Amino acid sequence: MNLVDRAKQALWKKSGLKHDHKGYLANPEGNLLSGVIPEMIKGDYVKGSGHEWTGKFRAIHSSAALAANTFGRWKIEPSRLTFAGYTGFNKLNFEDKCSTGLGGTPPHLDVLLQSTDTVIGIESKLLEPLSLTKPKFSASYTRDRLCCEDEWWALLESVRQWPASHLDAAQLIKHYLGLRHSYPDVNDVLLEYLFWKPLNAENFDEYKRHAEDLEIFKNAIQNSDKVRFKALDYLQLWDEWEKDQNMAEHAKLLKKRYCVEI
Repeated sequence: MNLVDRAKQALWKKSGLKHDHKGYLANPEGNLLSGVIPEMIKGDYVKGSGHEWTGKFRAIHSSAALAANTFGRWKIEPSRLTFAGYTGFNKLNFEDKCSTGLGGTPPHLDVLLQSTDTVIGIESKLLEPLSLTKPKFSASYTRDRLCCEDEWWALLESVRQWPASHLDAAQLIKHYLGLRHSYPDVNDVLLEYLFWKPLNAENFDEYKRHAEDLEIFKNAIQNSDKVRFKALDYLQLWDEWEKDQNMAEHAKLLKKRYCVEI
């Protein structure tokens, strides 16, 4: 059994949910934690271009479901959410489309948080870092057609030459381009990479290589000021939330569901 299958099996068992042989539930509603009401979030996923709600969302190991379970509790009251040192949000959307200004399907952020002066786009990963992804940009990604800072453009050109990696760097760059194009007048824009790890991640080379590629990525754009980039694993986030009276109960539910060894 490969590492991805081992991780799936661990998550399926920990959930205690009835599923088919591929880890899928009969309906998406059954994949949600207590306090995350389907009616709060369903509309966002139905409007998305990926048909997540009736498809991949039903998988116990779905990264979209992980994001929904983590943030969905605050869909209708985002002002109570604390994330990345920010609070007072007035909007929380899932599967939010952020156009790069080019044609085709725009990048979809797993979560978009907004306040009067801040925009935070979140890309959520669950098992994806265990697999290799080859960076891909269409021919339309040219400097003259994109709103892009020098550091990010240099990174894009470098990533074009990357071999397959445990970090989907091309996707993160596309999210940057979407945020940069869609919110040019917002002074505080943050792209947050939020990823899951098992409790024993240090035992696996895949997570070591993911961390190395992530460090290269962060260092390349550390001086960017139009869209800042940060990375955080889910366990770090839930540990922070456990210290917050408003977030602690939900953080415990998330750890009970998703904290496993593989």
